[in-house]
Amino acid sequence: MKSVPVRTPGAFAKLVLIVATLGLAALAWGWWALALPRQATPPIAYLDADRQELASFQADGRFQIWVPLDRMPASVVAAVIAAEDRRFMRHHGVDILAVTRAALTNAREASVVRGASTITQQLARGLFLSRERTWWRKAREIGIALVLELRYSKREILEAYLNTVYLGQERNAAVLGVAAGARHLLGKRLETLRLDEAALLAAAIRAPNRVFGGPPDLIRSRRDRVLEAMVKEGAASEVDARAAMARPVRSAQAMVSSAPWFIELAREGVARRAVDKTEGARVVTSLDRRLQEAAEAAVRERLAQTGRSGRQAPTALQAAVVVMEPASGRIRALVGGRRFAQSEFNRATKARRQPGSLFKPLVYLAAFEVRAREITPSTVVADEPVVIPAVDGGWTPHNIDGRFHGPVTIRRALEDSLNVPAALVAQGVGLARVVRVARAVGIDSPLAAVPSLSLGTSEVTLLEMTTAFATIANGGVRVWPTTLDDAGAVALKSLPIPARVVSAESAFIVTHLMRGVMRRGTGGASARWGLQEVTAGKTGTTDGLRDAWFIGYTPDLVVGVWVGADDARPIGLTGADIALPIWADVMQKALRRSPPSPFTPPPGIVMTPVDWSTGRPACGDGDAIREAFREGSEPARCEGLVESPVAREFTEWIKSLFR
Repeated sequence: MKSVPVRTPGAFAKLVLIVATLGLAALAWGWWALALPRQATPPIAYLDADRQELASFQADGRFQIWVPLDRMPASVVAAVIAAEDRRFMRHHGVDILAVTRAALTNAREASVVRGASTITQQLARGLFLSRERTWWRKAREIGIALVLELRYSKREILEAYLNTVYLGQERNAAVLGVAAGARHLLGKRLETLRLDEAALLAAAIRAPNRVFGGPPDLIRSRRDRVLEAMVKEGAASEVDARAAMARPVRSAQAMVSSAPWFIELAREGVARRAVDKTEGARVVTSLDRRLQEAAEAAVRERLAQTGRSGRQAPTALQAAVVVMEPASGRIRALVGGRRFAQSEFNRATKARRQPGSLFKPLVYLAAFEVRAREITPSTVVADEPVVIPAVDGGWTPHNIDGRFHGPVTIRRALEDSLNVPAALVAQGVGLARVVRVARAVGIDSPLAAVPSLSLGTSEVTLLEMTTAFATIANGGVRVWPTTLDDAGAVALKSLPIPARVVSAESAFIVTHLMRGVMRRGTGGASARWGLQEVTAGKTGTTDGLRDAWFIGYTPDLVVGVWVGADDARPIGLTGADIALPIWADVMQKALRRSPPSPFTPPPGIVMTPVDWSTGRPACGDGDAIREAFREGSEPARCEGLVESPVAREFTEWIKSLFR
């Protein structure tokens, strides 16, 4: 007998049978089993110093900002519906017409080129299922979508979808919902989006990385396709859509959140200092958004300028910036690298590099503190070849220009960043004491008490060095850096109480020396920006030109800059070449908004006219400056300290160390 072939049901017929069975099973399983989220876990909102939101994060690390449907811009809602599910208001969870169209298209192309998931199906998949591509998962998705449509209203489903749809990753956190997506992808609040931006956000739902990481032509075409759909659905007029299509699209690099490294540091601060639960809190940070923008622009533009000049490969250089208030320790701006999207590593707080000559002010600070009556800015030290005993043999310091300058005052030694005088003074004071003072003012990294310490060979972070200079700017009172404003709503553990760690006299003398660095020394280029008379600062350059530093300050603000390569290759640039211009851009922006306070000598300081080159009292003609002395150590006669018994005794004592 001729057998009759048995026709197996096609894939679509199988799907219908499975869905029907699953739908009944789902209803039997429990009407209340599938619950929509009504609200996200209250996020921690991080605000800048002006109380404007920077970012929000859930305690579990998600980046989600829940917005009720009635507060969402109509253009955003319409754009999402036009992009993802035009028949959303007319189907019951599954769009049979869309499924049919997709099946025909996929059959014609012999591959899956078109999907048919409704907004309800996408919500079901995102909340209750994995993203595996199997018939079984698809069947469950459809069954759950049908149950959701039976149990919840369209408005409830739409609100849940718009607040949970995946829109990428930010700092290892999933970006969920259109409000968080607007902040992450466009750097704007949801309610401020224009029509073209609403369409672009909706277009990103299918593939956030592909849409925003692609070339501008791809970004534009996907955006325009959504705008065309909105016109077709009556959600936008042709005039408005054409105007939106005429707007340019921004590159992915321009669409990163504000102050990303700062926000990460603020989150670490909350995690470390929060006393109780912080869910739903509004944390007020110390960020000055305008200074942050100035710091980011300075890094971006100065490094690009250096690349265009051919002095460095365009992507080899990295930079970091810290802007801090000396009196409070509040970090007003922070940049941890060239571009967060390429590297999230925070070079301002985590990269330890040799500070080079930037360390010398701490050597002289220790000298003024430990040998207060013997060493002054006018003390003369020999800048000549010398061999300093070291564990591995003799160490011979030399200057960056390869020359020696004979007897020089400490002022000239610091202004011209001479190495031999700094090394000799450190030996005379004692390396252990130099280490002690450096730790007191803010250096926490290990410091090796070896002769080369005086020239900055122990590795430190930019934040540590900026804190140390802030202590000097604050008259010797150390404050602890913070990104958080204790006036915020979060109960925080208190930071250590500001403490005097060096005398006000020693701190002011070092500041006065560094004002000379800006006027006559290695920071003299600051005159181009009109900053030489109102700031104090110091350059730093390491051996082999591997690291370039500059830290400068007014009594109100200290700005620290580091520039180098991540692999520590030579960059061929000094601190004055590249770090100082970045610093100047930021400091100039700050001073335009708020004129600086004057540097005022504290009690116990005597200002005395001396000759700059010799340190002797300016009794007649000469290159006279007003020098700062601790009361009782100022020169009383025209021969100056270089001829005084105390100075001769100190000089002879240093020389005796190496006989």
